[in-house]
Amino acid sequence: MKKYHMTQSGLEKAQVELEALALRRKEIIEKIKAAKEQGDLKENGEYHEAKNDMAFNESKILELEDLIRNAEVVESPTNSQFVALGSQIKVANGVGERDFLIVGPTEANPAERKISDESPLGQAFMHRSVGEEVEVETPAGIQKYTILEIK
Repeated sequence: MKKYHMTQSGLEKAQVELEALALRRKEIIEKIKAAKEQGDLKENGEYHEAKNDMAFNESKILELEDLIRNAEVVESPTNSQFVALGSQIKVANGVGERDFLIVGPTEANPAERKISDESPLGQAFMHRSVGEEVEVETPAGIQKYTILEIK
């Protein structure tokens, strides 16, 4: 069985999302009941839309339940000498400085600067220390980063 490595905050976020989807399940059931009362289900767009919403919602619930059941919470590293899962790092490249949080793949969100330890960039940073330079091949070509800080 696959274990999902994640931070405590990532696990809590998944639990909150699961609770919201469970509440949404009740709303969708009510929509289905209301649509059924309109009669002919073959041509009832509201009914079919509600059934599709239910299928999507249930699929997401199953996915989150599996994620939570098989989550392995990774504590923030106490040793900030090397980049590890849960490390917050500051790096510099030719453009400027950036901060990243190294997370498991289920928590990755580039817009929030959360990068997966399994992504090319995350893999390049893993187990490296302050002052090390890493190269990452991207669609735009090879990017060079210097690790400035590890928290």
